[in-house]
Amino acid sequence: MTDRISARGALLASLAVSGLALTGCMSAPTYGTDKSATTQLATDLTNIMSLKPKTNTIEYKPRPELVKPKTGQVAALPVPQDNIVTTASADWPESPEARRARIRDNATKNRDNPNFEPEVVNDMSALNGPDMSKWTPAQRKAEIERRLRENKQGSTTSRKYLSEPPLAYRQAAATAAQDELGEDEIKKERRKKKLAKKGTSWWPF
Repeated sequence: MTDRISARGALLASLAVSGLALTGCMSAPTYGTDKSATTQLATDLTNIMSLKPKTNTIEYKPRPELVKPKTGQVAALPVPQDNIVTTASADWPESPEARRARIRDNATKNRDNPNFEPEVVNDMSALNGPDMSKWTPAQRKAEIERRLRENKQGSTTSRKYLSEPPLAYRQAAATAAQDELGEDEIKKERRKKKLAKKGTSWWPF
């Protein structure tokens, strides 16, 4: 009985292997390889059931030996090079702190020298502008008011900024009313409020 079962199992196994082989012979996608999916599956199953140990297919090449100097060449080695990356070198960039200290020391040493030209000078605007620290409060107030008037209104005879319209556009027409300020805005507002109250009131007086 057991012989029949084993014979049937062997027959089924052979049929399965032959079926896989036949399907492998048929055209099937290889997905970029030289084997179809079923053939690759059969190969993987065969490798799993195989008792043969896996071998490493990586080819390792031996490293070359170190090149050592000869016995007579040991004393002929070059002298170690000096470290050129030093802060004392002239090619090394000067830090802001070192530059500030150098300029300050140089100015201190030449404080009594009338021909000394400092490396750092103040802004040109501060030198050319008026020194308001010596002005009186009245002078400061007058200067501030003058600047405000200059900024608020332009001149009809000169053009100070490029953003201002040309002088030809500032000339008034011959029929235009000039030097007339018109009615004060406060009076105009009061008059409008008074007229509005009269229109909404039922009392005619």
